[in-house]
Amino acid sequence: MTRIRPQNTPPANGKLPFKIKILLIAILPILAVSFFTGLIIHREANHLIAAESSLIEKRIRDSKEQELTNYISLALTAIEHVYQTERNGRQAAQKTVKQILNNLTFSQNGYFFAYDRAGTALVHPPSPNLIGANLWYLKDEEGNFVIQQLMKKAVEGGDYHVYRWKKPTTGEPGMKLGYAAYLPKWGWMLGTGIYVDDIEKEVSAFEADMKASVRKAETILFLISLFAVLVAAISVGALHFSEHKLADTRLKALTKRIIDVQEEERKRVSNDLHDGINQLLVSIRYRLEIAMEQIGDQSKAYPLIEKSLSILDTSIADVRRLSKALHPSALDNMGLAAAIRGLGRDFEESTAITTSISTTSIGNRLEEQAKIALYRVVQEALTNISRHAQANKVEINLGIDDTKHTITLIIRDNGRGLPHPDTPLTNEGLGLRNMHERIDSHGGSLTIRNALSGGVEIFANLPQIPPTQ
Repeated sequence: MTRIRPQNTPPANGKLPFKIKILLIAILPILAVSFFTGLIIHREANHLIAAESSLIEKRIRDSKEQELTNYISLALTAIEHVYQTERNGRQAAQKTVKQILNNLTFSQNGYFFAYDRAGTALVHPPSPNLIGANLWYLKDEEGNFVIQQLMKKAVEGGDYHVYRWKKPTTGEPGMKLGYAAYLPKWGWMLGTGIYVDDIEKEVSAFEADMKASVRKAETILFLISLFAVLVAAISVGALHFSEHKLADTRLKALTKRIIDVQEEERKRVSNDLHDGINQLLVSIRYRLEIAMEQIGDQSKAYPLIEKSLSILDTSIADVRRLSKALHPSALDNMGLAAAIRGLGRDFEESTAITTSISTTSIGNRLEEQAKIALYRVVQEALTNISRHAQANKVEINLGIDDTKHTITLIIRDNGRGLPHPDTPLTNEGLGLRNMHERIDSHGGSLTIRNALSGGVEIFANLPQIPPTQ
């Protein structure tokens, strides 16, 4: 048997289905708004982070500079009475000042240092080995003269200077913010410093926190966009399902109406053929028979009239066959079971295919149109078997299932079967499509499959008419 293509097959011209277009129209604006919103948030957040980082770095540096100013003021206050009075002489006063500065420390790496105008180290608690050494030409890793720059800042009235110097605790070089003051009476440069690597760490930690917050906001925006897309997709899908269901209901109603109109027209044409043309042809035959009996020269007229009678007999048979094909009168006169048995006998006579028929009278359990639908299914199935199945045996079973309140029809052959039962059916199967639509229009179901014993099995059922109270 041939198969038909499902009606939901994608269009062959490559154009997008209408439901996909609607889905894209709903989703694309959401995606575009989300993308540009995320882009703006990302760009503005980076600008904000950079500005805030600079502001925080400036605030921390200002606080460090104020801290250094306080430390220098503290040191100057500590040595002021010795420096000003020089009570036991200058050398004794300078020795006392050195001891005071050596003992003044703060934080983990905080200390005070002192150099004379020649750049000789006078006080340097973390590195006593430097005392007495001339460091005037000492350069840091960036090639800057450290002591010369500090001395210059001190002579100019005291100021800050950033340079690289080894940390006392680790021995690793670090960026240091120093402040130098000048003792003009002795020609000393007094200074201290704070390592500012922590500033970079604090700023980096702030930037990391801000970027994490931005990523969180972007993730939330992405999830909201994804949720919106899902809601749009579900809404479009629900709308499409509703429209598809409504269209399917209307299509089934239209199909049922078309089939009913076709059957009514076939019945009318059948009655016209049987009651009109057929009666005229029979009347002509009777008159020809009478003419044969009364004609004078039968040797010439008899063969012509006999030929005419033969043509009339063929015409009458053709009219009866067409009338029966258009609308089986046996359905009206004897019922569905008898009509199917007659159809099976005619099929066996015309095809020489052994046809086994088992039918049960269903009475008024089905509407007339439902009976016609089952009759047409049998008719179409037998036509397909004779054309395609290459079978030599057919079974037809019409039964009643009162437990499920259905009428069942099974048609089975022993032919070659469906070559690919899982593949889509081709456009050649309009008969099969009509079979499905006829059964569907009456609330039934139709299954076409390969039988376990070979060949094809058609299984149809229709719901019975609810019994009247």
